[in-house]
Amino acid sequence: MTFMEDKKYYVELEVVTPLSVGAGNDNDWMRGIDYVQKDGKVYVLDIKKVAEQGIDIDRLTTLFKNTDEQGISMLIGNKLEAVSRFVFKSPVSTTNAIKTFLRTQLFNKPVIAGSSIKGSVRSALFNYLRDNERTNEEVFGNMKDGTDFMRFIRIADIEMPSTKLINTKLFNLQKKDNDWTGGWKHAMTETTSQFRSNGFNTLYECEAPGNKGIGTISLAGNLFEVLTSNTDKPITKKDKKRTLLREDIHTLFKIINQVTREYLLKEKAFFEKYTAERSSELLDNVNMLLNMIPSDNSFCLLKMSAGVGFHSITGDWQYDDYSKTGLWEDGRNAGKKKYKSRKTAEYGGHLQLMGFVKLRALNADDVAKEMDSLTEEHAEIIESIIAPARQREIEMQKRLEEDNLRQKAIEEEREKQSLFRELLNQAQGSFNDNLWDDAITKIEEANSIYPDHDEVISLKNKIKKAKEVEEFRSAEQAATTQKFSQPLAEVIMGKTSAGNLIGTLAKWLKQEGHTFGETEYAAFLQEANKLSPKEIKNIRGKRKDLQKAIGDNQTERLLNDLGLI
Repeated sequence: MTFMEDKKYYVELEVVTPLSVGAGNDNDWMRGIDYVQKDGKVYVLDIKKVAEQGIDIDRLTTLFKNTDEQGISMLIGNKLEAVSRFVFKSPVSTTNAIKTFLRTQLFNKPVIAGSSIKGSVRSALFNYLRDNERTNEEVFGNMKDGTDFMRFIRIADIEMPSTKLINTKLFNLQKKDNDWTGGWKHAMTETTSQFRSNGFNTLYECEAPGNKGIGTISLAGNLFEVLTSNTDKPITKKDKKRTLLREDIHTLFKIINQVTREYLLKEKAFFEKYTAERSSELLDNVNMLLNMIPSDNSFCLLKMSAGVGFHSITGDWQYDDYSKTGLWEDGRNAGKKKYKSRKTAEYGGHLQLMGFVKLRALNADDVAKEMDSLTEEHAEIIESIIAPARQREIEMQKRLEEDNLRQKAIEEEREKQSLFRELLNQAQGSFNDNLWDDAITKIEEANSIYPDHDEVISLKNKIKKAKEVEEFRSAEQAATTQKFSQPLAEVIMGKTSAGNLIGTLAKWLKQEGHTFGETEYAAFLQEANKLSPKEIKNIRGKRKDLQKAIGDNQTERLLNDLGLI
């Protein structure tokens, strides 16, 4: 058996168009709970800092419960920046949750997960490896029996420098006069040719173009040979896979560039056919990306993460022409064009497709330079963490030397003080790490040494209030998410006023995947008929709110069924 060499490459990832690697919906920042907007900035609040600044936590809890952003800003006053984890310039005002970027636990730095990069590489390889196969298992193998090919391509997480908030809009096709044209989505049922920054838009925490990070890609050719020599399982596309692992990383770059080029050419044709206000900026962006792909494959241009779209995520083999994707035949999208939306980002005054990055292999000199830079950066961070502890040790040693010259009673008292201070520091450290119960235990031990000490009382109150706020916030967020994930009939049941009924409907429709179909129409009509005669009449006065939520046709139909027109 001939073994191949396992190869490890240091690579530089450079962001080309705004990139979002999501931390998950549970970590989205909610307005009036996680963040407030003021004077063109977004302030992401830190509960520990709020407590340390002496803000009335009880009042703040009530404001969180009502998502009273104005009240929160007024209560915190000029301490907004001091109590914030992050402060961003806001590109537009929004009432929606902000999509957050994945971060490291140790240094809280933005990070691009190796699994995210690997997922995009997998899609490109799917396109390259397949012939007539249609499923991942047919092309790559099976994780359960160890034949999955992506086991042999290992990609490390990549830390990134900083993030910005970037506004995103959906470019969407609309049907006019029995034909499909380009447009911008402004509401669930509103797509027009005019561009507006607000309306069905979402703010993403993104790595901006030009940001760079360093990581590694390993090609485990030796392990692949061991697998193929010791398994009776069929290895699909074995020769292609072996060649990919035998060659250097530029072979992988070549495959990725071929897939990216074909994808961009089809996107170019799509935006040439379907136009709307400012869509020419997207066409310019596509041309720029096409021109960026190097002929020598010295680096690759990869499409990844938020905004990746159906075509990229599936390996882009189904269609040779994106304008001929056909129509949905059944379901809630019956009659609509397939795969007709594109997530776009507005950055630097221009509209761009999201998530394009450059991957470049570093030579030995580049690696040494970059690693020195990273070592110095991390050394500074680590030093900032351990320096206070080191200084405390120095001071404590000095005190011990002085204590040896003093009377035994004084020595005992100082040992008592030292223990008290240590317990306070441990309580503060546990508080900083959100270890509430451990912090309470330490503070109670400190209280047993000096009962009702001012520092003990102050820190104990901070811990208690911060714990209550965190528990409340988690419960509120979970309750809100759970409530609005239910069918509309359950969410609006028992509403007693027209305003509350329509407002709840609008909030429900903002949730991802929710639409206003016949089932929802029947549920809303049923609850509306339960209202008092006066409140039913009030529905007519809120016609504009209804139209904004469900569109003109459904609104007229509903008013008619309620006998209001």
